[in-house]
Order: sequence, then structure tokens, then C-alpha cells
Amino acid sequence: MTLHRGLIPALALVAGLFAAAAPAAPQSVPSPGFGRVAELSAQRLLLADQVAASKRATGKPVEDAQREREQLAKVREQAAARSLPPERAATFFQAQMEANKLVQYRLLAEPARAGKPVDLAPVREQLDAINAELLDALPGALTEARGEHCERRAFDAQKRAGRRYRLDELHRTALARAFGDLCRIP
Repeated sequence: MTLHRGLIPALALVAGLFAAAAPAAPQSVPSPGFGRVAELSAQRLLLADQVAASKRATGKPVEDAQREREQLAKVREQAAARSLPPERAATFFQAQMEANKLVQYRLLAEPARAGKPVDLAPVREQLDAINAELLDALPGALTEARGEHCERRAFDAQKRAGRRYRLDELHRTALARAFGDLCRIP
């Protein structure tokens, strides 16, 4: 009986050693490029709620083609100043804008979710600051997009950002849209 009592812990120890020595299942490693872009995109999307509330209060439409053109021109200039390909940056930011509009349209379709109206000036300042950070993070994301398993790594980054910012289904869907074709941008 004493032998049996000592044998079980010994076997457990040996089994634990073998388990520790076994190769770990491959995991997606967090990436600074996609990870940072996902976090900033999530922050940007959360501001869409305030934009929707403001548009509801003022009666302004979600689409503002003139403002979008101005913002994309600004992005191209800022990208060139950072030695980024301006059209790649514009393509990425077009996806960001489409994601933001997706949230706005959905919130405006549900009056109970539209939120209280706010002054858009501070929101636009926040968006400008996030846009600048996104431009700074974009080179890392574009480099990462050329690697293997791009879609998986992008999805994992979006999933982590969604958990961190407690995004609901609407905002998680919009986050996927915000990444656009990042894995396919030439």
C-alpha cells in the first residue's frame, strides 16, 4: 500500500514532465501592427455613436461626400509626409469611414440606441488624433499584411480589440469592415 501511495505522485510528475516537453499548439502571436490598428479602429468606431447622435439631432445625413473627400485628401498629404504610399493610406481610411457609417446607419435605424446629441467639434478632434495614430501604425500593419496567415492574424487582432473595448456585435462587425482589404492592399 505504501508503494502504491508513492507511485501515483511519481507517475503524475512524469506525466507532467512529458506534457511540458510536448510542443505547444500553434497560437496566433499578438502583433503590434495589426494589434495597434485594431485598437485604434475600435476607439474610432466607438466615436461613431456620438456622431450618429449628433446627426440625429441636427437632421444631417450620414453621407457627407464633401467631408469624406476632404478627409481623404488630408490623409494622402499626411501619408506622403510620413513616406507612406498615399493611395494605400487612402484605401485603408476609406474602409475606416465605411465602417463608421455602418455604425451610424444602424444606430439611426434604432432610435433607442442613438444616444444623446453632442457637439461634434471635440469628437472630430478625437478622430483627427486617432487618424494620426492610425497613420503611424499603418506601416507596421502593411508589413504584417504581406506575411503568412494575414486574415487569421487580422481576425485575432480584431477579436482582442473587441474584447478589450467590450464591443457589441454591431461594433465588432464594423471593426471587421474597418480593416477592409488590408490583407489585399497592393
